[in-house]
Amino acid sequence: MATTTFNGPVRSEKGFQVATKTAGTGAISTRYSSQLPDMTGLSTSDVATGTSITLAVDTISFVNYTGAAACTATLPAAAAGSVVVYVQSKDTEGGTAKLIFDCAGSDVLKTGSIIESRSGSEVAFDTSTANETALQYTPADVATNLFTTSSKIYFVCYEKGTWVISYEVASDALAVTGAFAFAT
Repeated sequence: MATTTFNGPVRSEKGFQVATKTAGTGAISTRYSSQLPDMTGLSTSDVATGTSITLAVDTISFVNYTGAAACTATLPAAAAGSVVVYVQSKDTEGGTAKLIFDCAGSDVLKTGSIIESRSGSEVAFDTSTANETALQYTPADVATNLFTTSSKIYFVCYEKGTWVISYEVASDALAVTGAFAFAT
C-alpha cells in the first residue's frame, strides 16, 4: 500500500492496530498502536479505598490504597469507547494485602496483555492468557514498590467485553519490589 497523508484528524471507533507479518511463516499478528488514552474530558474522582470499590467509566479515579487491607476495584462493563484510569494516590508501603482489578460480568482482559512486575528485585513481566478477568498487585511492606504514588493503570475498551490495559509505574532504580499478575 502506498503512503497516505491526511489533513485533519484520523478517527477510529475500535483503535488503531499495527499488523506484523512473520518472515518465516507469513503469519500475521496485530497489536494496538498507542495504549495511553487521551484523558481530555474525563471526570476525576477521589475514591477512598475499601474492601470493594467500583471504578467509573470515563473517569480518572485516584485511590488511597496502601497495602494495609485488601481492595477489589471492579471495572465497569466494557463498552466500546470506554476509558477507566486508576491513579495510585499514596505510597503502597503499608502492608502486603492485594489490590485486585476485577472485570464486571463476563468481561475479560485482552489476551496477550503484558504488565511489568518485580521478581527477586529485578524487572519481570506477566502476560495474560485467554479468559483472564483480574489483574492483581501484591506490594511489599517497604518504600521500594514499583506501584506507588502517581502510578497509573489505564483500561481502554475498543471492542465490547474486552479491556486493553497499559500502565505507568515507578522507574526509579530503587523500585525493586511488588508484583503484578493476571488471574481468573
